[in-house]
Amino acid sequence: MDVRFEHVSLTYNRGNEVLHDIDFKLPDGELIALLGPSGGGKSTILNLISGLLQATSGKIYFGEDEVTKKTALQRGVGMVFQNYALYPHMSVIDNIAFPMKMAKVDKKQRLTKARELATLVRVDDQLDKFPSGLSGGQQQRVAIARALAKNPSVLLLDEPLSNLDARLRVEMREEIRRIQQETGVTTVFVTHDQSEAMHVADHIMLLNDGFIQQISTPQSLYETPANRFVSRFIGDPVINEISVNELENVFVFPDTATSIGIRAEALVAANGQQPQIKVMVKEAQLFGREYQVRLLLNGHELIATNDVQLNPGQVGMVSLDMSGVHIFNEQGKRLNKEVQTL
Repeated sequence: MDVRFEHVSLTYNRGNEVLHDIDFKLPDGELIALLGPSGGGKSTILNLISGLLQATSGKIYFGEDEVTKKTALQRGVGMVFQNYALYPHMSVIDNIAFPMKMAKVDKKQRLTKARELATLVRVDDQLDKFPSGLSGGQQQRVAIARALAKNPSVLLLDEPLSNLDARLRVEMREEIRRIQQETGVTTVFVTHDQSEAMHVADHIMLLNDGFIQQISTPQSLYETPANRFVSRFIGDPVINEISVNELENVFVFPDTATSIGIRAEALVAANGQQPQIKVMVKEAQLFGREYQVRLLLNGHELIATNDVQLNPGQVGMVSLDMSGVHIFNEQGKRLNKEVQTL
C-alpha cells in the first residue's frame, strides 16, 4: 500500500502551523525513514498517516483510497511506540494475539497466527513469558509482532530503538530491516538518528521546521544533498564549511555561490590529478579504527578522515576529491554548476 499526501498542512488551535503544504508519495512495499531534528515534523506526519491527528487542509491517500477523514481503526495501520505499550498482565503469545482476539478471529486460528509471527520476529522461545521478564529488544520484537497481527496496510514505527543501548540498537535495526523485507509491508520509521535511517531505509524523507528538505535514497542524500541543511545533517563527521572567498585562488565560482562544503573524506593526500589547497596540520588522532586529521585553512578548521601525509605542525598541500565538494548559494540551495579550477 503506497501512502500519498497532497498539499497537507496542520495548524494547531492557536494558529501555529507545524506542517506546511506537504506533498509526497511513499512507495508500496518499502521501508521509509522520516528523519530530522526534534520539532521537524516527523512524528506529526506519522500521526497524520495513522489517523491520530487530522489534517487542517489537504488530502491523504492509501493507494487510491482517500483516508483523510478516516479514523486510525478504519485505516488499518499497525503502530509500534517508543515504550512498546505491551499489556503487562498478558503473556507474549496473548499480547501478539490480542488484536486478532478483538477482531473476533477464531481462537485456534489466532494462536496459530501468533506463533507464526513470534517465529518471524524470533521470540518463539518466549511465548509463555510476561513483558517484565523480557529484555528491551525482546519487548520490541513482541510489539512489532502484535502490530503485524492486524495485517496492517501500513506499519508505523515511532522511534522504536530510542530506549535500547547502542549495541542492541544496531542489532534491532537489522532485524527491523529483515522483518520488513520478509513481510513486504510498507513501513514508516521515525528517527532523529541519521545512522539508523541510512542503514535501515530504502528512502529517507528529511524534514526540518515542518518542511520536506529532500526525499531520496540514503546514498543520494549523502552524495547529492539538495541544500546546506541536508549536507550538514547527513554525514559523520559533519561536512566542513567555509566561505568561497577562502578558495578564490583555487576556483572560479558561479556568481551566486557564497559557501563551499567539503566532506571529510574529500580531503586527500596531494596528487597531480585533483585541485590542491594549502593547509597546516593542527593534529592527527586515532579513535579505534577511525582516523581524523584536523587541518587549518587560513585559520578555519577542517576535518579530514584520510591520511593526508603531513605531520602535525607541518604546512603543505592536500587535494580535493570534487565528488565530495558542494557549492551553496546565500539561501543554502546546492548549485549543480561545476566550479572551474584556476
